[in-house]
Amino acid sequence: LILFLFGANSCNQPPDGTLEQLIAKRDSLQDELILVKQQIEAADTAYIAEPALVTIDTVRQATFEHFIELQGVVEADQNVVISAEIPALIKKIHVKEGQKVKKGTLLVTLDDEGLRNKINELKTKYELANYVFIKRQNLKNQNIGSEFEFEKAKNDKESIEQALKTARSQLSKTKIKSYYSGVVDDIFQKVGELAGPQMPLIRFISFQKLNIKVDVPESYLERIDTGDSVEVLFSDIDKIFLTEIIQRGSFIEPMNRTFKILIDLPSGETNILPNLIGVVKIRDFKMENALLLNVEDILQDSKGNDYVFTIELEGDTPIARKTLVESGD
Repeated sequence: LILFLFGANSCNQPPDGTLEQLIAKRDSLQDELILVKQQIEAADTAYIAEPALVTIDTVRQATFEHFIELQGVVEADQNVVISAEIPALIKKIHVKEGQKVKKGTLLVTLDDEGLRNKINELKTKYELANYVFIKRQNLKNQNIGSEFEFEKAKNDKESIEQALKTARSQLSKTKIKSYYSGVVDDIFQKVGELAGPQMPLIRFISFQKLNIKVDVPESYLERIDTGDSVEVLFSDIDKIFLTEIIQRGSFIEPMNRTFKILIDLPSGETNILPNLIGVVKIRDFKMENALLLNVEDILQDSKGNDYVFTIELEGDTPIARKTLVESGD
């Protein structure tokens, strides 16, 4: 009974050393055990070791490529929100949402009655100012009248002429047209509402030029460059495209330590829409004539060394021997 209590108390004692020290001690004892077993086998002439059953895999020499996969977002090169350049009531909307239009198509007509009245009024003033200017110029040529009266008539004529030019320019802005071919994605306002420079009127998208933008970790900065081939997968529409990087950013985002790359996408794909997410597969490493073997064949010993078993012949008997290896970067 006394011996049992002593044994129980000794098992409950706290371990001697930290976890790392105990693990190191265990590995050291395992190595010593293996060494002692080998010495016993060598000293015992009657001992015959039973060969272990192993499978053999052949090392291949080929080109090795490594790829990384990152998510990207589709962007349209021409994705804009159109607003009126002058404040005016919306008189008529000539298009519908989802409608395809060509460059120069009339989208919206604004009320222009006030501008037309202003132009007519300026025309009348201009005719009078131009008449006075001609009279003053004739008198000046005859050395009649003062220089001041002539300059004033000239200034009045030119001021009204400039105001008339500005009014006509504003009148042309009551006709809002598309700057390029594309699709009317959204119409934000209705007929009768006030349009203006700060008020979104129409979202207009052109699918002639689509790109996918990707944020790449800065650790790949020296491995990725313009012109590199990439594979883009859109799982939602079940499509894969082989394309290339057309632009690499020159700035590291301080918040997430990434740089941006821009990848070209084929035009004419109606199912590829802005903000669609795709998976981009980029090759970041390539080695010619590399020795290739399965990852499962590489083992690691207690000291952290990578090794494989290679087959050697001792006479007619194949023997598996431990061989240290170093994997490629």
